[in-house]
Amino acid sequence: MVTQSIRRYREIIRILSKYGFGALFLEDISPGLAKMDLQKRLHPELDGYTKYELMRFAIEELGPAFVKFGQILSTRREMIPPEVYDELIKLQDKVAPLPYETIEPTIVRYCGPVEDAFQSFEKEPFAAASVSQVHRAVLHDGTKVAVKVQRPGIRQVIEVDLPIMRKLAERIEKLEPDLAVYNPTRLVDEFVTQIYKELDFVHDGQNADTLNRNFVENPKVKAPKVYWEYSGTELLTMEFIDGVRIDNVDAIREMGVDPSSIAEIGFQAYLQQIFIDGFFHSDPHPGNLMVTREGQLIFIDFGMVGMVRPERRDTFIEVLLAFVNADVDMLLECFETLGIKIDEEKKEQLKDELYYVLQSSQSSELGRMDFGSAMSSAPDVLNRYRVRVPPSLMQVLKVIWMIFDVAIHLDPKFNFNARVRPYMTDIMRDRYASQKFLRQIPSAMMNLTQGVVALPKAINNVITKVSKGQFRFEITSREISGLSTSIDASTDKLVMGLVIASMVIGSSLVLNAPIISSYPPVYWIATFIYISAIALAAVLLFKIMNRKP
Repeated sequence: MVTQSIRRYREIIRILSKYGFGALFLEDISPGLAKMDLQKRLHPELDGYTKYELMRFAIEELGPAFVKFGQILSTRREMIPPEVYDELIKLQDKVAPLPYETIEPTIVRYCGPVEDAFQSFEKEPFAAASVSQVHRAVLHDGTKVAVKVQRPGIRQVIEVDLPIMRKLAERIEKLEPDLAVYNPTRLVDEFVTQIYKELDFVHDGQNADTLNRNFVENPKVKAPKVYWEYSGTELLTMEFIDGVRIDNVDAIREMGVDPSSIAEIGFQAYLQQIFIDGFFHSDPHPGNLMVTREGQLIFIDFGMVGMVRPERRDTFIEVLLAFVNADVDMLLECFETLGIKIDEEKKEQLKDELYYVLQSSQSSELGRMDFGSAMSSAPDVLNRYRVRVPPSLMQVLKVIWMIFDVAIHLDPKFNFNARVRPYMTDIMRDRYASQKFLRQIPSAMMNLTQGVVALPKAINNVITKVSKGQFRFEITSREISGLSTSIDASTDKLVMGLVIASMVIGSSLVLNAPIISSYPPVYWIATFIYISAIALAAVLLFKIMNRKP
């Protein structure tokens, strides 16, 4: 392993030096090496390319771990310079396929002898990437399947590269102070977690099963069925589905399918995944989305998925609506809810720039918004002000941006605002009308009531401790009993005020719920409580104003 690491270090140094980044390793040994510009002298064919293009060439030559890191990093646009982002999104993950004889042992390990598991198996893959390749096959019952096989030894290759990548990140932080603010080492640590998930094909298959369960009532959206008896950590056998890429508009029309209907299905499917299910396919590039003759939208490759916890979904909805409505105040309120820190001294200036970005994204055509324009500019503004947005939120916005671009490609008249506003409103209404939410109302009211009821006991405990001398006060009074009576009277009024306040607040929340008109008994009970609270408040106020001195 040590020998392999040393050999890999040498290879990485050679590649980085070729593209002008050798100083990351050699600057300490030979200070000023970067200024010598050896890359132009030794590789004149690379002259004329920007340093960001050379960075992309280097990443692609460094291999699968670095390519995957670059692809995942491209989803964190708010944490990288815009010039770096523009090159990372161009990264290609294409390699020559391995011979069948090389991957056959993996197939046998998970499926047994190939002829026993499959009626036929195509030895030439129809797709190949740095981590895996995919073959067509047919089961003995005639079912067509796609067999995804992990490249033998790829895990070991990546495991050798990961510690080297972290060392490189540490060197970047040391030699490039301007880039240190992006915290390269933390980005590498996040990547390590993600890449191990992608190397586990069981994880991929389980994610496909989850999407199918979530869309069991929607026949227009599905993922390939997984055949678990022929699957494992390094091999995944899935239903083979004939279809075309979602960005092939001409082929979609030739199948008799309306591209605009696919745009609608895809957009609605992602809104459900993110804001209702809290589980979504987070890599919706056109190669991972297919359309069938039946007009179905097929999701493939579940190595990258996102999760949104229930308590964050409402806030994410408000963030999206803030973009749609160009509401900067709502956007910053959502940031505060999410615990995002903003420098108070720069807050007004940040609001001005965000307002300009959101207003500029509003199309001159009434009711339309260029979400892509907003998402291409907003991260740069946040980056300049060192606003660190949670990865889950940026992942959600990135996915919506990508699917919006696909929808526009399918239907140039696709209206983002017209789709988002009513859908978000329906989600919020359904959420507050759900049995789960209605069951939470009595519990919340009970907790509030218990707090109010417990207050006199807490005050009494304080008085008891005072009377036992556990608190030391110097009170000039001849009548301690008079003081106690006065405190009791004040406590009674305080408790009554809290009870009245809780009744007013609780009944007001119920009366202002969007779906209250659908529940007449609840409406009249809340109205009665509200009126009673107002009456009690009036009586209490009258007694206080007429209190004898």
